[in-house]
Amino acid sequence: MARRRNVYSKKKRINYGRILLLLLILVVLIALVFKLFKKNNYTDVVEDALNSRIVRISASVNSVSDVDYSVHSNDGIRYTNQHENIIQLNTIDGSNAEDKGKADDIKLLFNNVIKFDAGDKVKDLPLKENGYYWVDAKFTVEDWKILGKGENEYDFDLYYDIEEKKVYVKDKYYNEFSKKNNKTELRGYAADDEFIRTIERLAK
Repeated sequence: MARRRNVYSKKKRINYGRILLLLLILVVLIALVFKLFKKNNYTDVVEDALNSRIVRISASVNSVSDVDYSVHSNDGIRYTNQHENIIQLNTIDGSNAEDKGKADDIKLLFNNVIKFDAGDKVKDLPLKENGYYWVDAKFTVEDWKILGKGENEYDFDLYYDIEEKKVYVKDKYYNEFSKKNNKTELRGYAADDEFIRTIERLAK
């Protein structure tokens, strides 16, 4: 009697390399979709910038009596930050060795804000004679793209109420000159001792 061939005896070899490659592609696609539809909460964008490799930090620290974060337009030219009674207290260029400590302090301020518990939203801040410190900071970070390494610049602002010891940032992040900034609100956070010490040091 002829021996029957067992067609089921051979085990199929699983190509794990191909499966891992497909899983990797799936993870990348999910990450791209998530990034595309991710809400542009201001503190989330700040956190993304701080978690990137920071190439440069530059900033100015000012005192103001009135905060106006709207985007204005005149003859097609857009401009921002029409605050009242601006007095420049400090300028920081992180590419200079002597400003490295100040640049680290700027980073610390924004790092503290993302850790604070969010407070109420407000549409504007009341007029106060020399009542606010305004920190205008630019973070340049490495931005890896499909075609290689590039750079991305973030423009962040925070407003510190000296009397109330509260810090305010926009609720949503948009391009500096985007008119969408006119529709967003400020969100308040209670400043902690480290934040207060740091901003007072920068304001000297």
